[in-house]
Amino acid sequence: MQSTKFICLNGKIISDTEGSVSSGDRGFLYGDGIFETLRSYNGKPFKLAEHLERMRCSAEKFSISFEYTNAEISENIKELIEKNNVQDAYIRITLSRGNGGNGLGINNNLKSTILIQAKSFTPYERRLYDEGMPLIVSGHRRSTSCPISSHKTTNLLTSILLKEEAKRMSANEAIVINTDGYVAECVVSNIFMVNNGSVVTPSLDTNILPGITRKTVLDICQNSGIPAREECFKIDALIKAEEVFITNSLMEIMPVSRIDDYQIGKTIPGKITQQLMSAYKLLI
Repeated sequence: MQSTKFICLNGKIISDTEGSVSSGDRGFLYGDGIFETLRSYNGKPFKLAEHLERMRCSAEKFSISFEYTNAEISENIKELIEKNNVQDAYIRITLSRGNGGNGLGINNNLKSTILIQAKSFTPYERRLYDEGMPLIVSGHRRSTSCPISSHKTTNLLTSILLKEEAKRMSANEAIVINTDGYVAECVVSNIFMVNNGSVVTPSLDTNILPGITRKTVLDICQNSGIPAREECFKIDALIKAEEVFITNSLMEIMPVSRIDDYQIGKTIPGKITQQLMSAYKLLI
C-alpha cells in the first residue's frame, strides 16, 4: 500500500488529500503569489535561510503577509521530511496573498495562504552532467522594467511557453535576452560563461532572479581564487565562450554543450565548471 503523503498548509501538517484552498484564493484566481524551491540532502534543507530571506524580500515588495518565522518553517519541513520518508527531497514553499479582496486592488488585511511540500527528489539525467545540456536562444525578449522578473512569482505562463519553445527545438532550456539586447538568464536557471579562467555572469541590472545557487557559485569563486564578475554581455560573447554552465537549486551546476547550433567548449564539463561542481558538492 502506498504510504500517505503529507503537506503543511497554513502551519498544520495534514494529508495531501485533506488539503483545500478557497476558490477565492488570489493565488488561484490571479497568480497572486510567490514561491521558493530547494533541496534537502540527507534530511537537511540546503540554504533554507537564504531562500526564506529572498521570499521575505519578495513578500515585502508585493505587500503579501508573511507571518511565519524561519524556525517555524524549518520545523514544518523537518516534520514533512520525516512523515513522507524523503531524505533527499524536493521542497516547495508557496505563499499566496490569500482569500478575498476585490479585483486587482491590494487589500493589506488579507491572511495569506502558505503551502509547504516535501516530495521525493527526481534528479536530472546523469548524462546531462557528463555530456552537457543543449540550450536555445528564445525569440522572446524580456522587458528590463518588468517588475516581477527578479522575483519567483506564481505567474509562470511565460516560463511555460518558453519551456515549450525549447522542447520544440530539442533543447532543455531557453536563454532569455532582454530588451536592451543583453543575455539575462534561462527560464529556470541563471547562466555563466568562462573565458581564460575567469567566470562571468549577467549583472542583476539585466532584470534577473538573484539566484541562491548563482550567489553560491560567486562565493565559491571568491573563496577559491577564481576571478569572477557580474556584467552585461551579448549572446555573441556567450556562444564564443570556452565554457558555459547554468545553475539553480535543483540542478546545482549544469554544464552546457550547445547553444542553438553552436557547440560550446572542447570538453564537457570544462575545467573550471568541473572545479565548481566539485566545490559545490563539498558544501552539501
